[in-house]
Amino acid sequence: MESTDKEIEPRNGDVAVDPPTTRLDTTLLFPGPKQAEWDIMYYALGLKGRGSPIHTPDPPNAQPIEYRKEGFSIGDVILLDSRGGVDFHFNTCVSADSPFNGRPGYIPEGFSPLFPPLDLANIHEHVPFKGHTVLDGRSTRRYQIQGRVPGTVFDAVAEQMAILTIPEGVKSRDVIDVSCFRKYIAANAISWYKFMNEVHDRYATNGDLRLVVGWDRCSSWSRVTTSTVTVHIPHDNTANTRSFAQFSVGANAGGTGVLQSDMDGRPVLDPDGAADVVYQNQSVFLRTLNISVCDNIWCKLAEDFRPYVEPYKKIPDGIPFTWRSESMEMHPANGINKLLLKQKPHAKFAITEDNDWISVFKPDDPCLPAANEFLSRILEVYNICEEDDIVFLEYKPEVLYRNYLKHDHDISFTLPLWSPTIVAVGAVGYLSRDDGKFITLFNARAPGDSTVRGIPSLPALRTKIAPNSEKKTKRTAFDLLFGFLNLGRKSGPPQRVTFPLKAGEKAAHIYTGPTRHRRFEADDSPMEWLKSNTAKIIEIYGADHNITSEDLALITGTLDAHDYALFVSACHREGSVAFEVDVNPRSGQPWGAFLPANNGQFNSKVSRHRGPWETVLVSCLRVTSTAVILSR
Repeated sequence: MESTDKEIEPRNGDVAVDPPTTRLDTTLLFPGPKQAEWDIMYYALGLKGRGSPIHTPDPPNAQPIEYRKEGFSIGDVILLDSRGGVDFHFNTCVSADSPFNGRPGYIPEGFSPLFPPLDLANIHEHVPFKGHTVLDGRSTRRYQIQGRVPGTVFDAVAEQMAILTIPEGVKSRDVIDVSCFRKYIAANAISWYKFMNEVHDRYATNGDLRLVVGWDRCSSWSRVTTSTVTVHIPHDNTANTRSFAQFSVGANAGGTGVLQSDMDGRPVLDPDGAADVVYQNQSVFLRTLNISVCDNIWCKLAEDFRPYVEPYKKIPDGIPFTWRSESMEMHPANGINKLLLKQKPHAKFAITEDNDWISVFKPDDPCLPAANEFLSRILEVYNICEEDDIVFLEYKPEVLYRNYLKHDHDISFTLPLWSPTIVAVGAVGYLSRDDGKFITLFNARAPGDSTVRGIPSLPALRTKIAPNSEKKTKRTAFDLLFGFLNLGRKSGPPQRVTFPLKAGEKAAHIYTGPTRHRRFEADDSPMEWLKSNTAKIIEIYGADHNITSEDLALITGTLDAHDYALFVSACHREGSVAFEVDVNPRSGQPWGAFLPANNGQFNSKVSRHRGPWETVLVSCLRVTSTAVILSR
């Protein structure tokens, strides 16, 4: 039988031949997309999680040789300008006359360095990339271009790539606990903004000021950047024609740590008389504290700057004075700080660090998220804190504890509880977003009034109860010696256990007395029960508790303890933390205490003597979009 034209005509959902494509002259439609090498590099390499990629890693030739041999340093106050350069002014960790500070005219009048000085033990140096290293960054972002005719916009897609090659690896240095800078910055931020603008005409806008707290340095590097922007153009005549315009650019760059003259570019001798020495002074990434002020302060700063910009132009009262920034626009912290100041309207300053936004990247992010998306992710992981008129971020201890705890108990215990409470095997509930406590909705073995509302009981299952046990913790040589020296004393010493702390790594630990392990005997019925009843449970409880199916958990096992000690730290120096058990506690007093052996930001929870059995770890079933799994 012959086919007819109608039979071979594509139907909806069939693969059809692409409509014809035309390329138009867009000169009169919209200005060509901006594709500066700096922008391409930042969007692509910013996703690598190392902070701000630096377009020109070489330190300024105008600085003293001592500074140039080292490169950009911790404590530097900088602007990242719109042309991709690091605009260094002064360093907050050294005296004004130090060769590692700025030139005399670049240091504010009355300058005094950070006090107390930055403790060298508060700096972590490591080697994240050894030997030949290639960092391949790619970004695909969608945005709109304003047309030349008012009110017209064009959808665009920018596909950007940057490949950074570092032949001899990277050395890194970071401040461990940046809180030491906060009060100092708040005391000086206003005068620094005035200095940048009124003295040095930098046209900095709110959020542009940054203080270096970390860097990645190498001795040589090369970089390739490419960008293709595709602009889609609607066609007025026929729906069967698709029009677009493509704009492609590419650039190569490279550098080495050889000191060069700012006059003729020739190598220069250092004070020791050596020439052509290659220094590890190329800062390919910088991590910064990012400094914003509240709107009231900024309006006053803007008014003070107005005479320097437009001394003869009258602007009506009540209209804030603004100008175009000459610093980079896409730094994530600018938008984040602005949103944080709205969250805390009484704060005068917002100070965030690059690690705040780096930590919430997702592996499948196609480009740097927008500020609102960043803040949404940040609020899941961080608390917004306000202290001394400063708004800043600190990790939620319950999130750190849940994500980083490693324990020696049964491997089925995948969900640690930062807020121990009484949880029964068979409990159906969720983790509270506020404090990480497990909220029980009902018990699947006896749903109570939920049965009347359509949720059946879980089929009868045996619950296995393991005997009381005390998990042995490996003790250091110091712990053993401490115990040996106290043998024979009547009251005996407090039992002591020590946990390691590694600089640059998050830490979470648990220590318990005797424990009790309850769990369902092996059976598939809990999984089938949860799969069958999840929709009904969410229908009944979802709105009141603001939960979805993916928040729901069915507890299949619990580890309970009378005595427990929980510890978590987001930043700390290299060393250890010890927990000492009080062997003669009074009723209601803490079971013991953590004794940090170094400085840092710690959170801990210790049970009370003669308290109830409470659940510290659970195993559970959870629902995903495709299955019911044993999960965190």
